[in-house]
Formats: sequence, structure tokens, C-alpha cells
Amino acid sequence: AGSGKTFTLSVEYIKLLIKNPMSFRSTLAVTFTNKATEEMKTRILSQLYGIWKQLPKSKDYIEKIKSELGVTEQFMSDRAKIALFNIVHNYSYFRIETIDSFFQSVLRNLARELDLTANLRIELNDRQIESIAVDEMIDELGEKDELLKWILGYIKENIDDDKNWNVIGYIKSFGENIFREFYKTKSKELNTLLHEKGFFEQYTKRIRTIRDEAEAELKSVAAEFFEALETEGVDITDLSYGKSGPAGYFIKLQNGQYDESIITGRVQKALDEGSADCWTKKSAPQSLRHFAEETIVPLLEKAESTRKSNWKMYASAVLTLKHLNQLRLLNSIERKVREMNVEANRFLLSDTHTLLHSLIKDTDSPFIFEKIGSHLENVMIDEFQDTSTVQWQNFKVLLEECMSHSEEHGNLIVGDVKQSIYRWRSGDWRMLNNIKGEFPQMSDMLDIRTLTHNYRSSRRVINFNNAFFERAAEIEFDDLKECCGEDDMQLAEQLKSAYADVCQQVPDKREDSGYVHIELLPQDDYTDITLNKTVETVDHLIELGADPSDIAIIVRSNNTITYSIKAGKSVSFDRSDFRDVYENEFSSGSLRWVEFETDDTLSTSRGTVYYDYGGSDEQAFSRSSLEDERFYYSSGDGDYDLNNLSFVAGDNFDKAVKLHFTAYYSSSRHV
Repeated sequence: AGSGKTFTLSVEYIKLLIKNPMSFRSTLAVTFTNKATEEMKTRILSQLYGIWKQLPKSKDYIEKIKSELGVTEQFMSDRAKIALFNIVHNYSYFRIETIDSFFQSVLRNLARELDLTANLRIELNDRQIESIAVDEMIDELGEKDELLKWILGYIKENIDDDKNWNVIGYIKSFGENIFREFYKTKSKELNTLLHEKGFFEQYTKRIRTIRDEAEAELKSVAAEFFEALETEGVDITDLSYGKSGPAGYFIKLQNGQYDESIITGRVQKALDEGSADCWTKKSAPQSLRHFAEETIVPLLEKAESTRKSNWKMYASAVLTLKHLNQLRLLNSIERKVREMNVEANRFLLSDTHTLLHSLIKDTDSPFIFEKIGSHLENVMIDEFQDTSTVQWQNFKVLLEECMSHSEEHGNLIVGDVKQSIYRWRSGDWRMLNNIKGEFPQMSDMLDIRTLTHNYRSSRRVINFNNAFFERAAEIEFDDLKECCGEDDMQLAEQLKSAYADVCQQVPDKREDSGYVHIELLPQDDYTDITLNKTVETVDHLIELGADPSDIAIIVRSNNTITYSIKAGKSVSFDRSDFRDVYENEFSSGSLRWVEFETDDTLSTSRGTVYYDYGGSDEQAFSRSSLEDERFYYSSGDGDYDLNNLSFVAGDNFDKAVKLHFTAYYSSSRHV
């Protein structure tokens, strides 16, 4: 982070313009968000202007480009002026755009080849369509439908576990997997298999056999241990620590517990030392020690070897059987969505990349990409670590084409595998981690550089990050190497490679400033302590002169809304915070009202919740009256608007106050 990746991309783009002021017409730069696109466009245009006018703010760009191109500042100024003029007067050819908008433009120009009608409607809200599809699918279920049986079984399971019986929200949330890349790439094959006569039953039978055989081996080795004890006339209590000692390993195996949790400290010691001392008491007779040495010690080693080889197989089979019906559910939801789209002459935006990939695969790439209306010679990709596999496969074809016919090295990929944050949209950092392997025939054309300096953070923050992440990467690598075994060492090596450049250098002129503080808090009253610590820290920072707008508080989920307040002050509730909590749980419908519950943290001395505080309709709520009312998201839906609520801290307010709330769309759909 802060190493100048976007600066590097901007420099390379401007270098192309200095060499050829018309090169923007054949250059494509892509990133992932509209905001990043606008920022990059603004940066390039402002720096072109700065280079033309030789402004101080463009000094870094001028020095960098001048040294790399070996040109004079006057030459750069003249070329920047021409390039800026050309871009302004041919702005539609200034192709800096999101990866989605680029592939949409390709799709529009391939409508004929893809059999897409002229009046096709592009749908952006995948979630809404999926939600409607689930509602219609459930409405159409018949009494003998297998899907209905599965849903009823799932409802019964939830009731038995004291969970909400209404599973529609869960089904809709789970159904969103049909839009994920890992599902789409296998969707066609899955659909064929699930509709193959007898396949599902045969496959289920085969998985059950795998599960049963793996469990039989695990149970067998446990039985062997207890048979040996019985033959020798030894009781569990005769062994060291009895049931809580190493013998507990076999008891857990016998009871169907096969995961890593059965390796307690005493079991691990017995495995490591391989000695009868771990199994027998000091007062044990020699015959028992001999039995432990000759029979029990080898049996534990055999059992652990059997457990390791069978546990993953058993657990995989159990999970597969558990989720097979959910896989059929996904297939049913997908078919319903496709059916609705055909009827409405609608195309989902999320299908763009998969559809293009099906056309690009094994096809003449120039034909595909010439349809965008311009001949590309240079491709630049920002934040490459967030590119999905299908997106990259589509782009790779274009990039290879550009590399093959252009001697100029104007293609650029920038990214940082350690900043991969878009796994939810199938971003795959491993492609950047192994970029050389993506171009086996063109490896001589690759120039891989590490940006070594951090220009964003303070000296102490950089030093802390270097020390922390270097050690953390070492520990994680050692743990992976130990648990994976020889066959899976590639995973550990990938991690090692990803963090090979984790240590960043500090710019020479960076002053010795910055502050990092880490505090581990006890589990008891963790929430209260955390909230109080947060308030104390914010107060302290403000006292030191920090502006509140420069302070960020990061929480694990949107289910917690945090407001900071001082004694005697007030804070207004923001209805969008409550809406975010609801939408984080449900993809359809919208927040309608909120109901509150209070606990002992709220008292008159600590503070009061007000409606229209300081206004003509001001009203204070007691704990009981607050719980009796509904507070509505939209103005006019009820007596009280959520946006008009405030909390006024009492003069004795000195710690956190908690208000529990439920956000409703309807009585059956809430969080």
C-alpha cells in the first residue's frame, strides 16, 4: 500500500502520450470502480496540463518521465499540450473505464453473434431478480415436489435447533451463489448431470459408501485399542490420567469424533515421544509398561496415520451429502431466473464475462476485439489482484494480441496480491502471484518490478508493518508447511511468494512520526470495554488536535452501529445506518421500521432518547415507552421518523450505552 502503483500507471500512460500525442486512441486503461476511473482520468489530464505549464505540482512526473525517456522539459511541454488538446477534442476515445463497462461495450457490438435482440434490456439488480424467482418458484411447488420436501425438512431442522422457521430469507441469500463465477463456470455441466436419469441417486450412494468406509476404518482402529485392553485385562483407569490422558484419543474416535480437536497436549506428547512413560503411572507394574511399549504406542501411531488419511475423506463426504440438496436448489433457482429473463427479454449484467468467455474461447481474438470500434495497441490494468479468473481469461487474449504485434512496451499490469479485497466478486490474487506462468511463450517480454517505497504512511507505521507482517508471514508459512504435507506445499510456497516483498522502505525525508497501539481485551464484557476504549481513544485524539473527520472506526460487521458522544452532548441517529444493517442480511425489500429494546446500561442519569430534540415536537422516551413504539424509515409512514431520533448524554455519562434494535421489512422478515 502507498507504493505508488497508480502513480506508476499514470506515468506510463503519459509517457505513451509524450512519445505519440495520439496514442490515447489505441490505449485502454481499466480499473474496478467508477470512482477510481474518474480519479485516474482527472490525474492524467491535470498532470498533462501541469507538464505543459511546467507547474510545481507536476515536478515528480516531469522528473520521472524526463529521466526515462531522455527528452527535454520543453519537448515534454509541447507534446503534453498537443496530447491534452487531442484528448479534449476526441474525448470518447480517451478509454479509461471500469472492467465491466469495457466488456459491456464489447458485448453490445457482438449482439448479432450472440443472438441478442436489439430491444434487449440489461438488468443491473441481480439480487432483485433472484428474489422474485425464489418467490415464484416456491408459489409453484406441488405437494409431491422434491424441493418442497427439502424445504420442509430444513424448516424442521431449524425449529429443532431453536432457529427461525422462516427459511425464505436464507434460500434467497444462498441462491445468490448462482451469480458467482465458481458456479457459473460449472453451471452447464451441473445442469446436465442433475437431469441425467439416475445420476443423483447413484452419486449419493457412492458418497455414502465413501463416508461409511472411511468411518469403518476409524472405528476399527478404535475397537482394536479396546480389544487389546480387554485381552490384557487393563482398564482405562489403569493408564496415565485415565480418560483425560492419551487414552481419551481412542474414546473420542469410538464416539465419532475424528477432527484435529482430539489431538490434546497429552496425545501430542505421546505421539512425539513414542514412550510408555506417557501411558503409564510411575507406580505401574512392569508388565503394564511392557504392554504399553509393545502394543499401545504402535497402535496410537497406526490410529493417527489412519485418522489423517480418512478424516478429510469422511468430512468431505459428510459435507457433500449435507449440501447436495442445496445444490439441486441452486439449479432450480437458476432455471427459474433464466426462464424469467427469456420471458422478459432481459440480460443480466453479471452474465457478461461468462457469455463473452464462451465466445472468445477457441476463437480468433482480433475478430472479437475489433468489434469495440478501435484498434488497441496498449492495455493497462489497475488493481490487477482483484481480477477474476474469467475476466482475466477474456483480457489475456487481448493482451497477448497487443504484445504480439507491438514492439513498444506499452502494456502494464499493476497490483498487490496482499491487497486482494474483492473475493466476493471472484477476484483471484494467485494470477498476479504467478504472472510469469500466465505468459509461458512470452516470458522474455515481461519486466516484473517491485515498488519498494511506501509514500503514504508515516515512518513508525511502516516500521511496525514491516516487523509485524514479516513475522506473521513466517509463522503462517511454517504452520502451512507443517499441516499440509508434501502434496500441498504449493499453497505454503504461494503464501511465501505473496509476502516476499512485504517489507517496504521509508522515503529518506520522512520524519520520525506516527503511532501504533495494540491492546488485547478480555472476553468478559468485551463489547462494553471495546466501546468505552473507543470513546476514550477518540476523545484523546480530539484533545490532541485531531479533526473528527480524520478519524475512522472500523467494525467487523454492519450489525453494530456506533456513535461517539460526550457527557451533556447529543448525537442524531442516521436512518441509513439502520438500512445498511437490514440490507446486509436481506437482498430484497427495504427497511420499513425499527423497534428498540433497552437494558440496564440505559438510565436517566446516563442519557435519554429524544424525538425531534430541540424542535417543536420534542418528546423524551422512557425505557418502557421507547420499547412500545415503531420508528419508521420513510417520513409519514407512522408517528415517528427514524431520522428524527437523538440520544442526549446525561452529565454523568461515562461509559457505553447499548440499545438493541430490530430492523423490519415485515413481521416475518427482519434482522
